[in-house]
Amino acid sequence: MASSGRAIQYTIPAREDFNKLADEQKTRINEAFDLFDSNKDGLLSYEEFRFVLRALGFELPKPQTYDLLIRHGQKPANWPHDQECAPVYRLFTLPTAQAISGTLIRGRDPREELRRAFRLFDTDGKGMITQDDLRKVSKQVGNNIPDADIAAMVEEFDASGKGGVDEDEFLRLMLSKK
Repeated sequence: MASSGRAIQYTIPAREDFNKLADEQKTRINEAFDLFDSNKDGLLSYEEFRFVLRALGFELPKPQTYDLLIRHGQKPANWPHDQECAPVYRLFTLPTAQAISGTLIRGRDPREELRRAFRLFDTDGKGMITQDDLRKVSKQVGNNIPDADIAAMVEEFDASGKGGVDEDEFLRLMLSKK
């Protein structure tokens, strides 16, 4: 197979978006990187990087993450300097992962994020969050909220009195908090 003679050059993505994130979001990115940096070398393989993105709530298609690898992955330190490095062997550094994750987070649609959060509560897809849903999630996260408090929350935000908070009510409530 003939080579085109054109070496793949990686670029370091801009970190402006990462720098604009809240400290909590930056910490979450760094913790995800540390968690999936399985050999603790400060570098992520393509697969490890995909796990980091999933942990941050992104399910990018493989072609999109592969494109990130081609554009921003770098050769391993022990790779012969004069030899081309196939994309599958390229690695992501922490600053690169921070930059890419920061851009993805800042590009999120807040309404879509809230819809995703709503679906986490409405596990059976009935279109509303009920007292039972809140009770179940409360127990799952180890925060057993008293039944009276759960009932009061649903009653307060259930504008139409149907016994639960629908997606529109949830969006209004959450967007009014910002």
